[in-house]
Amino acid sequence: MIAPLSSDTLAAAEVCFAVASRLLYVEPDISSVAEQVASRQFASAPFGEESDDARQGLRFLDGWCAAALRASEVPEGASTDSAAAFLGESPAFAEAVAELRREWLRLFVGLGTPEASCLESFYVEPNRHVFGKNVIAVREVYRRHGLEVERLHREPDDHLGLMLGFLSRLIAEEREALDAGEGQRAAALAGEGDAFLTEHVLPWLAPWRYAVERHARTGYYRGVGAFVFGLIACYAERFGICFDGEARAFWRRK
Repeated sequence: MIAPLSSDTLAAAEVCFAVASRLLYVEPDISSVAEQVASRQFASAPFGEESDDARQGLRFLDGWCAAALRASEVPEGASTDSAAAFLGESPAFAEAVAELRREWLRLFVGLGTPEASCLESFYVEPNRHVFGKNVIAVREVYRRHGLEVERLHREPDDHLGLMLGFLSRLIAEEREALDAGEGQRAAALAGEGDAFLTEHVLPWLAPWRYAVERHARTGYYRGVGAFVFGLIACYAERFGICFDGEARAFWRRK
């Protein structure tokens, strides 16, 4: 049984999944991180805070942002735009973002093997084979919704960042159907989200989370790992799916 969500709750989940997608998939740069810091973006989240992991992740992320504000000596009381502009000119902040960029590359990209790969294939394919059957299966799901990765055949479709972006799109489509009074279509889209999570995300999410926890050195990426995990776990609960911390596995309530 899939628990229905209100339009407002779906909108909140849509935004959070889109943010989580960018945190994993997009290399951090001074402009985007300055906006996060200046706005204190991670002080709270509109969806997912029911999860202990998500709350922990937000504390790590917001703590990193607060420390970056102090280290860059942003004038007290500065507006968000002024603070972001000040950060953009700060050598201390530039070095902090450079550290994030190095960590993002080390964790998720890697010169050789990344320390916390975001690819489904890395965890489930024999010999960690990339561009195998899982990539093809994910690609077909995208195509049913008129989507295609920008660098088709040059990057795997089963990157967690891309998959979170796809889930954000599915949630948006469900919300639009609900607002249009198309209850049956909304339910079908929710069912697609359930299937996609169950088949392509949840089986390897816990090992990924623990890899980030083990290898991340900054509070920022320790926060990303915890927040992403908690966000997904919280959303999965609408499908009757729970996480068993001792077994490090997800299971579905009957």
